[in-house]
Amino acid sequence: MATSLEDLPDELLHRIIESLDLYQTYLRMYYKPFRDPNSHSVDSVSLVSRRLRRLSLPILFRKVTIHYLDHVGLFRCLMEAFKQNTHLTPLIRELTINFNADRLFCRDITSEELVTLVLIDVLSRCTGLEHLDLPGLELEFGRSYLRPILEALNSHPSDNIRLQFKELYNAESNNLRSISLSRVICQIWVVRRDCSDQEMKTLLAQGLSIQSIQRNGYIDDSWMDMTYPGLTKIGGWNGNERSLQSTIDFLLRHPLLEKINLDRAHECDMTPWHVAFASKMYPYSVKIGKRDFPEAPQIEGNSVVKIGEEWLYSDVMVIFQDGISHGDVKTVETMARTLSKALPQPSNYLQLSVGIDFLSPVGKYLTSDDLISILTRNMGDIWSLDLGKFLSDILIRECSHIHEPGSNSQEHPIPGLKSFSKRLKQALPSLRGLTRAQTPQGEWIDW
Repeated sequence: MATSLEDLPDELLHRIIESLDLYQTYLRMYYKPFRDPNSHSVDSVSLVSRRLRRLSLPILFRKVTIHYLDHVGLFRCLMEAFKQNTHLTPLIRELTINFNADRLFCRDITSEELVTLVLIDVLSRCTGLEHLDLPGLELEFGRSYLRPILEALNSHPSDNIRLQFKELYNAESNNLRSISLSRVICQIWVVRRDCSDQEMKTLLAQGLSIQSIQRNGYIDDSWMDMTYPGLTKIGGWNGNERSLQSTIDFLLRHPLLEKINLDRAHECDMTPWHVAFASKMYPYSVKIGKRDFPEAPQIEGNSVVKIGEEWLYSDVMVIFQDGISHGDVKTVETMARTLSKALPQPSNYLQLSVGIDFLSPVGKYLTSDDLISILTRNMGDIWSLDLGKFLSDILIRECSHIHEPGSNSQEHPIPGLKSFSKRLKQALPSLRGLTRAQTPQGEWIDW
């Protein structure tokens, strides 16, 4: 039986020390190298004895965060700390260096040179590093100072470390030719004239990963012939020139792709998501409408998400094309129920934004109470909701029976909208996003 802490085996002591690190998961470095003003519990254990220090150090230096690099003195302090603690730097597994780019100013050396020296030093000394995070640092792709950083990165023993660029807005890669970019990630490629598809093809051949592509509605679709490792999102996709099979082939080449924001001009019915949606909406005929956001045109298009192996609309304006007999409220509800089943199930990470309108004049007989009941029973999990002109038809008709012509209540483009909005949100507490209604003139009004 153990009579003291020292009698316990290393494995048990290691587990005890790890338990002290549950809520203080990283060591922060401020002005004093590797010393946190708020005492770290494992740091105290490491000072008890040589044995406990040996067992504590790999836990203590597993995650290190450095605050804040914004002048040359702190850069030199950091590099000196690495130089004087060569026995500790190989223990670091996850390193975060906060570069305060807004305040970074040095007289005797450029900020680019400082960043280059620090990153090369870190990569050469922290041989056990598995994750490197550089918040606040926006490296400009294609600049000359990047090559030595990439050479140090490619020489690092761990293949898990990636250098991330926020945006690829300068594709000039002459000084990066013949060097591997397999450890480089571009968070977003915004298609502009200074980054042609041919230049992107060269970068992809060198191993560059692209997380997100913003097409901005470009009709030229030659970009779809390429494969983008790591792609998870596309924005502003027009896609009108592509066949169904070519779109399917593109999606199959990008298994990580999970969301596509469609451009406002996207009208092609021959897409996997529209084919799937149309089959789920049978026997009803629907048109996917335009979502009108004059102040934010970048979100006017609809959106689709990948659920399992299926692509489904998550932001969509649906206009029912079928004729409906006057007073047939039951058919209106069946349409709403069919639409609900054709949409993905909402979750903590997926919020549905849905617009509904009818080609048939259902607003001539449907009451606001009918509409609230239908939405409550069939759209109970919707985050935001657009209701087309049929809602204004309902409210104008109902208010005309209550108020005299020319009264103040009729000066509003949609009389009774405030009262309707209050009643609907009481019935649908999930409605927390933007909700809108369309006036008889076609203008959208926020509730």
